[in-house]
Amino acid sequence: MFYDSVLTYVRKVLKNDHIPSSILTEPYENLEMLDLGLRESLFRDFDKTEAFRIFTEHCAENTLYYCTDSYYCSYVVMLLPNPSRKEYFFVGPFTYVEINQKSFLSLTEELKVPSSLLPVLENYYYNLAFVGSENHFKNLMITLADTIWPEAPGYSVEMIEGNPWSVPHAQEFVTDVEQSYLLPMNIKALEERYDFENRCVQAVVQGNVSVIDQLSSYGNTIRFIPRQNNSLRDYKNYMIIINTILRKAAEQSAVHPVYLDRVSGKFAKKIEALTVIPDHTLEKEMLHKYCLLVRNYSLKGYSPIIQKVLNHINLNLTGDLSLKTLAVTFNISAGYLSTLFKKETGSTLTDYVNKQRIEYSILLLNATDLQIQTIASYCGIYDINYFTRIFKKFKGMTPKKYRELIQSR
Repeated sequence: MFYDSVLTYVRKVLKNDHIPSSILTEPYENLEMLDLGLRESLFRDFDKTEAFRIFTEHCAENTLYYCTDSYYCSYVVMLLPNPSRKEYFFVGPFTYVEINQKSFLSLTEELKVPSSLLPVLENYYYNLAFVGSENHFKNLMITLADTIWPEAPGYSVEMIEGNPWSVPHAQEFVTDVEQSYLLPMNIKALEERYDFENRCVQAVVQGNVSVIDQLSSYGNTIRFIPRQNNSLRDYKNYMIIINTILRKAAEQSAVHPVYLDRVSGKFAKKIEALTVIPDHTLEKEMLHKYCLLVRNYSLKGYSPIIQKVLNHINLNLTGDLSLKTLAVTFNISAGYLSTLFKKETGSTLTDYVNKQRIEYSILLLNATDLQIQTIASYCGIYDINYFTRIFKKFKGMTPKKYRELIQSR
């Protein structure tokens, strides 16, 4: 059809936001996806075919319909202009309401849902797509309607009032809770969430910064179980879990606990300081920082003794890091340490130490106004001439010239 490309684009946008959509053509198969199996799990003898007939029997051409049922689930339906057969574009369920523990219990009490079925609903809402910007969503639907009915004398937008799923004689709640608990949408959402977390772990283990945008786009749609009356507390609890998962992932790449603790501690403070739920930039920042941590400090692949030497150097730049002193510190011969260090790192021990000191000096030159002599001493080099010489060796200019360069930008 002439509108297929726009319809495909709209469905892709919806999918990225985890909002279900379906194109239903006679004989209307897969109807359980309309409410993602909720009512079949709650009620005995629920007839989804009859429910769909009732839902759509008043749907006219050139009309965009919105509705919200008694479970705070919202839907959009359009009768597509197909001359050969009836065809509906169906969006939902999703919710405009952020469900927390208080509103969840209030709703279940109002609907008289048995306590045995509360886990079914809790998991349902946990996996239900949340539309934070109703205006943005409706603009997307209007764009599609403008494309589908460009020649129409005018299409209308209507609300379906009341509960569109009212099927007579199908309101008795089920008692077989275990069968109801594993709704198809819950299983799928759990699989997706665990897959997302596993991909985050792999990205951090590999220090793969390039996949962060892809992962965080999915993370934008992650929901968390409404366990508290306070949605912010729910969010903080989830972010504490993510912080721990990413820290353990970085640990797998032999990053020293000192660096792990610095980063995880920083994010722990950020999480607790939140006063509103942010726009998911925190998750992206966490992924980025932990990936960089692995790229900069991973010692995976080095022998245990060289790991210890490298960590000692990186954590004690102002100390005596001569070959002789390090050999004594780790109870090995200087000759063996020199040979092994060069073999595993590709650098002499002296060059490695000097490079780490110069990298730290660059950080101080960029971030502070300290005198160059002071910066040199903070890096463990107390001879300013020697500091200038090795700085020029690694950076191609003197520290003074480097500072002038960054200050002129």
